[in-house]
Amino acid sequence: MKVDIGNLLQLQTIDLEISRLEDEMADGGTDLETRRETIEGRKVSIAGYEEKLANCETRRRELDAEVEDETAKIKDRQTKLMNVQTNREYQSLLKEIEDGKRGIKQREEEGLQLMEQVETVQGQLEEQKNLCTAEEELLAEATSKLESVTKKLTTQKNKIVKSRDAKVKDVEASLLKRYELLRSRRNGQALAGVTDGVCKGCYMNIPPQMFIELQKSEEMLACPSCNRIMFHDKVAEEV
Repeated sequence: MKVDIGNLLQLQTIDLEISRLEDEMADGGTDLETRRETIEGRKVSIAGYEEKLANCETRRRELDAEVEDETAKIKDRQTKLMNVQTNREYQSLLKEIEDGKRGIKQREEEGLQLMEQVETVQGQLEEQKNLCTAEEELLAEATSKLESVTKKLTTQKNKIVKSRDAKVKDVEASLLKRYELLRSRRNGQALAGVTDGVCKGCYMNIPPQMFIELQKSEEMLACPSCNRIMFHDKVAEEV
């Protein structure tokens, strides 16, 4: 039984190392994806600011056209003042001229507000572009670094996988099947040591009689709580 436990412990050590390497590579990929999402978010913001600027420019042209049109109307009314024949008509033209001037003033004030808004948006746009450029440079650097690290990790993993293939041959088929099932259900930990009657896999006490039997190392026992294959710490040290 000690030999079987020893083989399984070695196999578990190998599998945990493979998982660690895979997690390290996955973490690097997650980091890159996060950077890409950040950049895409910046680009959406940039597009939004550019749209705002375009809308401001469109409105500015509209205001210029409206001011030009209103100015022409004022001049036309001022010309008509020279030919009016009634006081009522004269007062009506004066009111239209004053209304036109107020309209021009309102449009000019809106134009000033637009200029301030454009200045603010241009600053925000420039900031987002600079941040986006910097993040793209960092992404390129991180991508290059990850490719190098992944290559090294893959080489390490391939070597470890070969040692796993060799170790698997030392484990009986039925025991290997049980080990693989437990490993898939217990986050890679199919075996658990037991110290002072406590399973280190789930940290639950096992029955006293079972702990006595476990110390004898005559048969393979499973934890009543987590179902992991148990071994006494002293057996692990001997192995």
